[in-house]
Amino acid sequence: MGGPSKERAISLITGKAILENLDKEKYIGIPIEFGKDRKFYEIKNKKKKVLNLYDLKKKVDIVFIALHGTYGEDGGVQGLLESLDIKYTGSDVLSSALAMNKVISAQIYWMNNLDTPDFEHFDKKEWGRSKKEIVKTVSKEIGFPCVLKPVNQGSALGVKLVKQKKDLEKELNQNFKEFDWIMAQKFIKGKEATCSVLEKNGKPFALATTHILPVLGEFYDYKAKYAKGGSTHICPADFSEKINKVLQEKAILAHNALGCRGMSRTDFFIEDQTGKIQVIETNTIPGMTSTSLLPEASEKVRISFKKMLELIIKSSK
Repeated sequence: MGGPSKERAISLITGKAILENLDKEKYIGIPIEFGKDRKFYEIKNKKKKVLNLYDLKKKVDIVFIALHGTYGEDGGVQGLLESLDIKYTGSDVLSSALAMNKVISAQIYWMNNLDTPDFEHFDKKEWGRSKKEIVKTVSKEIGFPCVLKPVNQGSALGVKLVKQKKDLEKELNQNFKEFDWIMAQKFIKGKEATCSVLEKNGKPFALATTHILPVLGEFYDYKAKYAKGGSTHICPADFSEKINKVLQEKAILAHNALGCRGMSRTDFFIEDQTGKIQVIETNTIPGMTSTSLLPEASEKVRISFKKMLELIIKSSK
């Protein structure tokens, strides 16, 4: 848990929740923190001791990855653990990298007949060379309002809603101060939904769907996700039985298309005018905080937090 990414704080909360909810009769949890200094620390009696990863294999049967964002969800730590022949939970290197990259995952959705909003993407070098052309292309092909997203970030970090053309250049300049690769995506006016997937005996199954109603913002951004009272979750979702079933089917399809393993959570928009279901993104390491969607959806289908963790562990590599 932890890590040097911008999602460090949320990762630490997720890690603590996992430790607290592990079945103590079956598992002994060892807290390991990935520090901002990129060293690994074993935590004993609230004291940190630098951990040599070569010694980790002697200490553990499996690593439960609770790292959100860079190094955790992008395949980085998975590759490190594989090189040391250490088992870990969740998706492998390739699937993690594919799901984390919003451009590549969108292309995979299209290839698997999953609708996803139109987008344009460009890196910092392109922006430095062709600001006017990019603004013109986004205005023509995507239109306004549009959503700006860093391509390789999670937890809605850096996500901005741009309502008018006159604000686009300013917002992109601001985003490129922090991020190297940006997606400008068509804004979908509609209802937000999500559906989590777990696995049992190698077969994925969908949990209860959730209708997300942001309270602190116009969509499910970082504040709405993690601030107390930031959003309201209706789970099971108050959509029709047909829509809930389709959301579950599409969540499993996205899970399989990206090659996910153990768990995932796919986010959707249901367009107001057409009713079309648009896939937004798939999370390979969903949050497990007190306000998180995966534990909540598990409870609704009578899978306790403890049982959910066991399913994830048993489906691991």
